[in-house]
Amino acid sequence: MMLFKKRTADTGNFRLEHESAGNVLRFLPEVPFARVRFYMRGPLMDGYDGNMEVIQDHLARAGEARRPLIAPRQVHGVEIVEAAPFCALPARPEADGILLASLDVEASLRFADCAPVLILPSEEWTRHNRPWALLLHSGYKGTVQNIVRAGLRRVEQVMGRDASASASAWVGPCIGGEDYPRKLEEWTERGLAAFHPENVRESDGHYYFDLAGELQRQLLECGIAPHNIFVSGLNTAETPECYSYRRGDKIGRMMLHVCLFMA
Repeated sequence: MMLFKKRTADTGNFRLEHESAGNVLRFLPEVPFARVRFYMRGPLMDGYDGNMEVIQDHLARAGEARRPLIAPRQVHGVEIVEAAPFCALPARPEADGILLASLDVEASLRFADCAPVLILPSEEWTRHNRPWALLLHSGYKGTVQNIVRAGLRRVEQVMGRDASASASAWVGPCIGGEDYPRKLEEWTERGLAAFHPENVRESDGHYYFDLAGELQRQLLECGIAPHNIFVSGLNTAETPECYSYRRGDKIGRMMLHVCLFMA
């Protein structure tokens, strides 16, 4: 039984390419002040058991400029770390979001069914201000706790009240609503209270939650314009290029990697 309307892949704002690292999803359109890559299933992410230091070395050998890498220990919360050299590897602060506003470091988060969310300012804004990027790891618990709101509040505090007024947001591959059943328990009840009813379905004693749909709603509520919100439409449970914990990938993870340049 179809519980949610099936999304089609947004090939206009996400492009899957094949590089030496494997499958790489580009978040489009590319901007002059940021380089964004989403590394999916392939030799880079499959071969190093999530060792971020080794992965960074591989990227450097492939021609990437090596900067200190922020790679927090993700705990399904709403803590946002402001990227700075003192919290780069080997340090692993607990956080599920990174505000990157420095050219001296680069940022990364890892995923296997949870949703990667990237928010970037407009090019017009960066012409008069320094560039920034907000990276978020929004799984079920992060979405229930609204890490989008926590992240954009941090942007406002650090970058100014108007920094996200014309920003754009990309929601990458994540588990589809029909593939995410939950039995009734404390966190399910919290989800039922937090999610909009259109993003929840009940069937045979299980509750199904549409993460991508709820994230789109949260971004709208936080002031991101509807024409600036892009959802990949890729379901990790169905897309072979994706790692999926629920499909059996216990170690392999995808990686969102971002570095900034002067516009």
